Amino acid sequence: MDPAFTSMEEAPSSSSNLAFSLGIDVGKEALEVALRGEEGAIARATVANDSDGHDELLRWLSGRGAGPEETSVCMEASGDFEKVIAQRLYEEDYRVSVVNPRRIKGYASSQLQRTKTDSADAALIARFGWRETPRPWEPPTAAESRLQELTRARQALKKEKTRTQNRLDEAEDEAVRRAHRGLLEEIERQIEDLEEEIEEHVEENPKLERQCSLLETIPGVGLQTAAIVAGELGSPERFESARQAAAYAGLVPRHRKSGTSVRGSPQMSKVGNGRLRRAMYFPAMTALRFNSAVKAFGERLKKRGKKKMVVIGAAMRKLLHICYGVLKSGRPFDPSLHPGT
Repeated sequence: MDPAFTSMEEAPSSSSNLAFSLGIDVGKEALEVALRGEEGAIARATVANDSDGHDELLRWLSGRGAGPEETSVCMEASGDFEKVIAQRLYEEDYRVSVVNPRRIKGYASSQLQRTKTDSADAALIARFGWRETPRPWEPPTAAESRLQELTRARQALKKEKTRTQNRLDEAEDEAVRRAHRGLLEEIERQIEDLEEEIEEHVEENPKLERQCSLLETIPGVGLQTAAIVAGELGSPERFESARQAAAYAGLVPRHRKSGTSVRGSPQMSKVGNGRLRRAMYFPAMTALRFNSAVKAFGERLKKRGKKKMVVIGAAMRKLLHICYGVLKSGRPFDPSLHPGT
């Protein structure tokens, strides 16, 4: 059944020469889509977020003349629920952009949009894509995807190891403690197996091996952290600056000021790739001791009276800046290029 069509007025101007902008509000089960044309008319539809729904979406677009050469597609990063549809549209030669939800939220505020529904969000995303022409998205290579799977599985097991250790510490019954110890040993064995898999996978892929070798020249960054950075950050060409890379990881400060009455302390935004952000925590603590650039930076912040967690957060951001710089330049870490300012 062909999804219903509705129209709306208001024709925006656009720097794009494409005839259509497709906005997709991605959910786990469904995709709310809005197709915006040159005259501002919007066609809306809801399709399932599965292979059948994706086929239906492509037929729907074709029926409206919105082929790959005429249409740009914009969607929010949505906890990986967007990956399959982004990949499918990319393979069909559509120009796809996957943007940080924070950008869409900021755009909604600038447009004074108060309506918050999936349908309204899709229309907003279509308008954002039409006006802002965000950077095109490119899918990770097969090697990068496998590295992501391996490192994410390792991170999940590390988290489960912490939970199990906490349960063991709290347990009083010896039978329960014995069960937790056995589970802990099994988790540790699986982590070791995954770390070996990660090392072998990196060695088998020249590009990943080169990236990880560069990252390992940074004091505080070992192979497992380097593998997470290479897998989650991907190509440094995705970002125009180190600050953009830090924003992608949710490591930029979020200031809270409004007039004279609201003046909260800046906090880490935490809007972004949590896996990459968490991967920086322990390496940053090591870097504060042994990486001359990060250590000098941390000491400056301490002298200014910054609290311990503020210093660690800033060190995480600094360390990711350095990782980005090393990957972008293709040269090993040089402390003189990263002064502690």
